[in-house]
Amino acid sequence: MEQEGSAVSGCSWLCGLVWLACMLLAPMGEVEAQALDYTIAAPPAWVDRIERGEADHSRLDQIFDGAYYLLSDSQVRLDARQRTTFRRLASMATNEAGVSALANVEISFDPSFQTLELHSIDLVRKGRVIPKLETATVRVLQRETELERRIYDGSKTVSVFLEDVRVGDVVDYAYSIRGRNPVFGERDFGSFSLQFTVPVARIHARLLVPAGKELSVVSRNTALEANVTRLNDFSEYEWDSRDVPGLNVETDAPGWYDPYPLVQWSEFAEWSAVRQWAEPLYAIPDRIGPTLLAEIERIGKAEATSEDRLLAALRFVQSEIRYLGVEIGPNSHEPNPPDLVLERRFGDCKDKTLLLLTMLDRLGINAQPALVNTRIRRALAEQQPSPGQFDHVIVRAELDGQPIWLDPTRSTQNADLDHLVQADFDLALVIGPESRAPVSMEPERAPKSTRKVHVTFNARSGLQEPVEFTAVTTVEGERAESTRYLLATTSFEELQKSYLNYYAASFPGLSIVKPMQVQDDERNNRIVLTESYSIPNFSEWSESGKRHTAEIPVPDVDELLRGPGSPIRNAPLLLSHPLDVTVTTETVLPSEWTIKPSTTRVDDPAFTFERSIKSGGDRFTITDRFTSLADEVAAADTQRYVGNLGRALNETGYQLQWSGATSGTNASGMDRINWMLLLVSLMVLAIMIWLALKIYRHDPPAYGANPHSSLRGLGGWLIIPAISVTILPVASLVGLYTSLDAFAADTWSNLTTFGSDAYHALWAPVLLFELVGMLGLLVFEVMLLVMFYQRRSSFPKIYIAFLWISAAHLLIDAGLTTLIPDAEAGAGGYSSLPRTLIGSAIWTGYFLQSVRVRNTFVERLTKDRASVREVPAVPASTFSI
Repeated sequence: MEQEGSAVSGCSWLCGLVWLACMLLAPMGEVEAQALDYTIAAPPAWVDRIERGEADHSRLDQIFDGAYYLLSDSQVRLDARQRTTFRRLASMATNEAGVSALANVEISFDPSFQTLELHSIDLVRKGRVIPKLETATVRVLQRETELERRIYDGSKTVSVFLEDVRVGDVVDYAYSIRGRNPVFGERDFGSFSLQFTVPVARIHARLLVPAGKELSVVSRNTALEANVTRLNDFSEYEWDSRDVPGLNVETDAPGWYDPYPLVQWSEFAEWSAVRQWAEPLYAIPDRIGPTLLAEIERIGKAEATSEDRLLAALRFVQSEIRYLGVEIGPNSHEPNPPDLVLERRFGDCKDKTLLLLTMLDRLGINAQPALVNTRIRRALAEQQPSPGQFDHVIVRAELDGQPIWLDPTRSTQNADLDHLVQADFDLALVIGPESRAPVSMEPERAPKSTRKVHVTFNARSGLQEPVEFTAVTTVEGERAESTRYLLATTSFEELQKSYLNYYAASFPGLSIVKPMQVQDDERNNRIVLTESYSIPNFSEWSESGKRHTAEIPVPDVDELLRGPGSPIRNAPLLLSHPLDVTVTTETVLPSEWTIKPSTTRVDDPAFTFERSIKSGGDRFTITDRFTSLADEVAAADTQRYVGNLGRALNETGYQLQWSGATSGTNASGMDRINWMLLLVSLMVLAIMIWLALKIYRHDPPAYGANPHSSLRGLGGWLIIPAISVTILPVASLVGLYTSLDAFAADTWSNLTTFGSDAYHALWAPVLLFELVGMLGLLVFEVMLLVMFYQRRSSFPKIYIAFLWISAAHLLIDAGLTTLIPDAEAGAGGYSSLPRTLIGSAIWTGYFLQSVRVRNTFVERLTKDRASVREVPAVPASTFSI
C-alpha cells in the first residue's frame, strides 16, 4: 500500500538499482533452478470446468492488440488455512499483433506468501487442442513494476514463451495462486470484475466461502445477481455473463469514476473493523532508541510552541528520511519500527507516518494515522470496507482543536502553519478510537493556491522595433510547492530552455535578455520567477490589408481554455481544481492610442473567466482571470463546458492595427501634429471670427427700457447668465485642449484609415463636425462675454440664438456618434440633451420677458444714435427680475 505525495522527497536510486541489476543479471540456470517458484499440476478438484464462449464477429471493432477474449474465469476458495485463486484465460489471435500478444504468457505473484501452480497452456487450432506447457520455455523474472515510484515489492513474474502461434489460434491457459498475506490475519477480501475495456465472450466468477466465515458480498454497477448454492461445507456464489461488450472510459476521466460492473466481498463488515485491524500496526512503541530520542529532545528544546515543534518534526521526517519502499509480504501494509527507519534513513509512507507519529507523541502533540485512496478519493465512501481500499497513509494532527493533515512523503515544507499545504484526498479513515467511517479532509487552514503572471511589452521605442518582454510569475500554496520541486529536480539550464520555448511558440525568434531570476519565500510559501526576453519582430506588415499588426497573445490563459479532445464522451471530464490564475498584460506604447475600455465575463458551472481592458496615456492593460469551480464536468455537460471555453478563448488575445508610420514609432510632439487639421482649424477660426465681427456690429435700439426703474444692472436671476458667459470660454478652452489627442496625427490615422482596428466611415465627418463646432462656440462665447459686460442691446437675442445653436450642435453630434459602434460619447450626449433643451427654453423666456434684461441691455455700438425706443407700458405678466 503506497502512494507518494505530489512532491516526493528526492533520494538516491543507487541501492535499488544495484539490487535490481543483481536479480536480473543472475545466471539463468540459477533462476530456473528455483523449483519452488512454481509447480505444474492438475487444477484443484473443487474447480468447475467452464466452456469457452463463442466469438461475436460484430464486436471485432472493439478489440485491442488483435486479441479477442473468449473466456475470463475466476474462482476463489477460502478456508481457515489459506486462500486459493484459480484463473483461466482464453484468447483468439485475430491478426499479427494478436499473435505477438498471446505468444507470451505472464503471471505475477508474491513469493513471500504465495505459491504458483501452472495447470495448462493449450493452443487450440481449428478445434484441435495442442498442449504447450511441457514444451514451452518458462522463465522466472524479478520484475519490479513499481520501480518508478521507488517501491520494491519482491514480486516475481513467470514468463512463458510459446512457439508456432498463428492468426486464428486460441491460447487457453490456467493457473492457481495459493496464499494469504499474513498482515491481514485470517480475514479475506477481494473483488471480481464483470466487464472490461474489450469484449469478452464469457465472464465467469465463482466464490467458495466456508461455513462460519462471515462474508459480505456487494455488487456495483450491475443488475446481475449471484447464484447462491450450498456445496458441502461451503456457500457457493456464482456469476456468469456471456457476450459482454467492451466498455471504454476516456483516459481523462476522474479516478473516482468507475462504471465497470464489479462484485466486492469482504470479512470487514464496517469501517470500524478496518480501523481495528490497522490500530496495532501503527501502535507507537513504548521504547525508542537513543538516536531518535536525542532528535526529539533537540526539537523540544529548540522550539517553544506546539506549532513549531509539529513543523520541526514534519520537516525532519520529510528531509532526513528519503522515500523508498521495500514492501515485501506483510510490509505491504505493516510499517517498519521507527528506530530502524531512522537508522536506514529511508522508508515509505507507512514508515514515515509511524516515525512522525512517534515523534509527535513524545512532543506532546495528539496525532493519528489516516488511511486514504489517492485515486478514487471521495468515491471511497461508496466502496465496501476493507484494507484494500487504501493506497496511502498520512498523519492527522490536532492543534487547538483543529485538524492538521500532514503528508510526510512530500518534499520538505518550510512554510509556517498558515501557509503550509496540507494533504487533501477528500476522505480519510482516521485510525483512532472514535473513528467509525471515512471523514472529510477539507483543511480548515488551507492556504490559497494561486498563480499570478504580470507580462509587460515595452514598445516605447516603437512597435516596429525589438520589444522588451518581461514575465513575472508569482505562485503561492500548492503551486509554489510544485514549482519548488521542479526547481530542485531540473537543471537551471533545462528549465530556462523550457520556459523560453513556452513563450517562443507565441513569439518566434524570442531571445533571452538575462537569465531567469528566482525569489523563494519559503515561510510564506511563495515563489516569484522573473523572465526577461526580447521580441525581434513584434509587428508585421500586411501587404493585402496595407497595414501593420501587432499581436498581444496570452498563452498563460489560452492553455487553460483549451477544451478536451473528446467533447462527446461517456465519462465525466477531470478538471484541474482548484485553479486561480490571474494574468495581467501591460503594453507600453510609443505614443497615446485610442483603446476602448471593455469588460467581458464568461460564466460556467465549472469555471469563471473575466477580462478587462483599461487604457491610460501611452499604455493599456489587459487583465484576465480564470477561476475553477469544480473538479469534474458530467459527460452530458461537456459540450456546454467546451462551448463556454471556446467563448472565453475567443475573447483572449488582442491585436493592434495601424496604417501610418507614426503609430508604430516613438512619435514626438511635432510628429503628432495633424497639419491638415491644423490648417482647417485656422481657416475655420478665421471664418468664425469674421462672422462674429459681423454679428457684433448688429446694433438695434433697446426695446421697452425704463431708465427710471430700479430693476436694472447685474442682479436677480441675471447673475446666473453672468456666471455662465464668464465661465464658458474657459471651459471650452479646457475641453478643446483635452480633445487634442483625438485630432493628433496617429489617432486620426487610426480612426479614419480604412482597414485600421478603429476605422469607421463616420469618424472623419464626426471629428470635423466637432472641431468646427468647438471652434465656433469658443469664438462666439468670447464675443458674448464682451457684449454682456458692455450691456449691448443686441445681447439678449444673440444669446438666445447661441443657446439653441449649442443645443442643435449637441443633438447632431450625439446622433452621429451613436452610429459608430465603438464610440461612447453618443449616450452621454443624449443623456444631457433634455437638460440642455429645458435650460434653453427657460432662459429664452427669461430674456424675452424680464424687465431687468430690458432695462440693463440698452447700450449701442454707435453712441450718437438713440439708445431707447419708446414703447407701451410693460404688461403685468412681464418678469420683474
